[in-house]
Amino acid sequence: MNICIISREFPPDTAFGGISTFSVDTACMLREHGHEVTVFSQSLGPSNISMLNGVQVHKINVPKRFSNYNNLPLFILAFNFLIYREIMRCHKLRPFDLIDVPDHLAEGLFSCIFSKIPVVTRLHTPFALIVDMKLNNYKKDFSYYLIWLMELIALRKSKVIYAPCMDLAKRCDFLFGIKKIPLQIFGYPVDIKLFSPMMNKYEGSPRILFLGRLEQRKGIETIAAAFPKVYLACPGATLTIVGHDTTNVHGFTSARLLLDDAFNKNECVAAVRYIEHVPLENLPDIFNQHDIVWIPSMYDNYPLICLEAMACGKSVVVSDAGGLPEMVKHNETGLVFPVGDANSLSVETLKLCTSPKLRKRLSSNARSYVEKNCSYNLIYTKTLELYRIALEGKC
Repeated sequence: MNICIISREFPPDTAFGGISTFSVDTACMLREHGHEVTVFSQSLGPSNISMLNGVQVHKINVPKRFSNYNNLPLFILAFNFLIYREIMRCHKLRPFDLIDVPDHLAEGLFSCIFSKIPVVTRLHTPFALIVDMKLNNYKKDFSYYLIWLMELIALRKSKVIYAPCMDLAKRCDFLFGIKKIPLQIFGYPVDIKLFSPMMNKYEGSPRILFLGRLEQRKGIETIAAAFPKVYLACPGATLTIVGHDTTNVHGFTSARLLLDDAFNKNECVAAVRYIEHVPLENLPDIFNQHDIVWIPSMYDNYPLICLEAMACGKSVVVSDAGGLPEMVKHNETGLVFPVGDANSLSVETLKLCTSPKLRKRLSSNARSYVEKNCSYNLIYTKTLELYRIALEGKC
């Protein structure tokens, strides 16, 4: 098949989070199985065309004046217009069989409305859902309702919808009413060769890792309250925080300031290290330099960071929000705590700090879970079925 993937998030310049990683993994997975894959993404610089592991990547410049969140509806329309125009130019030269696109900010809006190419929309967490759940301190203003409408149209005009977990599918159906659209639910693909356990060269006190944007939705406030408790009980513990700073936390001009304020007050700031960004290819090294990985999100669907940590054989401690309990079974493949409960996060973490045997058992089970449920071969088979539904059995 000749497959078009739209993903505003795509390396090198717009590799903002999980959608970027998912898009890279999916594109490479499809290319490895012999399909022709073209990715259309935003460029923060001049428009350009490049190759990534046999995948052609079209980076289209979207004017910076549309990058302000107050003007998101304008940005969505500008992005859709510029990307759709480039897709149609390529489609005339060599027709695409289908378009694969994420839901967030209605990236497939024009493709769903104006093209005759079947569109597969993947649920990652629509922007309107984040606002509706009152996450990141967003408000339901006029822009929200415009974005909700655009995401609704894009979803309802899709041939088939994919969701990584049941929780996200239910929430999106409640918000957008998508019951009539065929739906498939399965996990994300993980490169289990790249993300694999390595011999741990480090000894001593447990090292904790958090990897994600520094924002309210990712549980930054829970981290700020929990790590001092862990450090007090286990003074040698360290915390590495990897991610870009943001301004969407209450009472502070940035999440980093909130964290530093809490750590300074509790005299544990020296045990905390910040890293702004780590390239995808270096993530396995980061995971394997740590013992415990925190995913304390206020809401997350089926985060790749968690799967990648589990694939590396790390002990994960996750909140019970969203799809996290669907991927992590308490005391089997990781530890689960009530969302937002910093005391419980510290208690579960200290269990791992004091029991290497527990860490070893959970780590082994976590790796097995990813091997059985998220390998390229398994997810490729499920993805092909997803595409068959979109094409009505013609592929």
